[in-house]
Amino acid sequence: MNRILIILFSIFLIGCCNEPKLLNNGLTKSVSQITEYTIKVENDSLNNKIQDTLVITEKKYNENDQIISRHQQNLFANETMNIEFIYNNEKKIKREIVTLSNDSSNLVVDYFYKDTLLLETKSESKNDIFQFEQVGTYKYNSDNKLKESSLKQIYIDIESNDTITNTLEISKYNDTEFVTESKLSDFKKPERNRKSEYKYDCEVLMEIKEFNSKDSLISTTEYKYEFDKFKNWIKRESFENDKLNYIRTRELKYK
Repeated sequence: MNRILIILFSIFLIGCCNEPKLLNNGLTKSVSQITEYTIKVENDSLNNKIQDTLVITEKKYNENDQIISRHQQNLFANETMNIEFIYNNEKKIKREIVTLSNDSSNLVVDYFYKDTLLLETKSESKNDIFQFEQVGTYKYNSDNKLKESSLKQIYIDIESNDTITNTLEISKYNDTEFVTESKLSDFKKPERNRKSEYKYDCEVLMEIKEFNSKDSLISTTEYKYEFDKFKNWIKRESFENDKLNYIRTRELKYK
């Protein structure tokens, strides 16, 4: 009997992950555009839910299912951000150009490869107020699958020459290259150090647990979804410590 139960349980596990193969952009079917709405959910003094749209994001894709532009309206801050993605002859992204409505200078992120594997990203920006540096590095296993990445960011105040921000985030990935753990180290304010653990149902993010600098659990965020007929999610609700705090909806324009 136990053997039969084990076999049935194994079949169930295999069946639950019988999902459509994902494209490199995480979708099951090609799209030309995605429009996302990020909505904050709060309760007023009478415990009535108030929904406020914070961000509207439009993403456009090329014939290779690669993102080519991202236009983000930050309604809460009355600003916009535009990102242009440029690809090389091998159809690998080689540069991002970021434009902010409240900053006349552009932020450029360059990508560096060894053969087909991304090894490093670099970005530097400097104006009259601050200097910004960002470096990302990527490590792979023997099967050339991503196993670890790191992102270092430094902000320096030009006038005082003080380092305002100095952080390093290290992320680890599973065999399907989904992030399973990330650790954020804040070298200026160690009390802000954080660790996050990610849980999936097949390839769908279901839960994130966040721990503080003392490794104590401070929050658990769970996700609930609604999917369209192509099994791409069109609504995602975020529950932090069992309380609904964000709703994200997507409008997908299929090819």
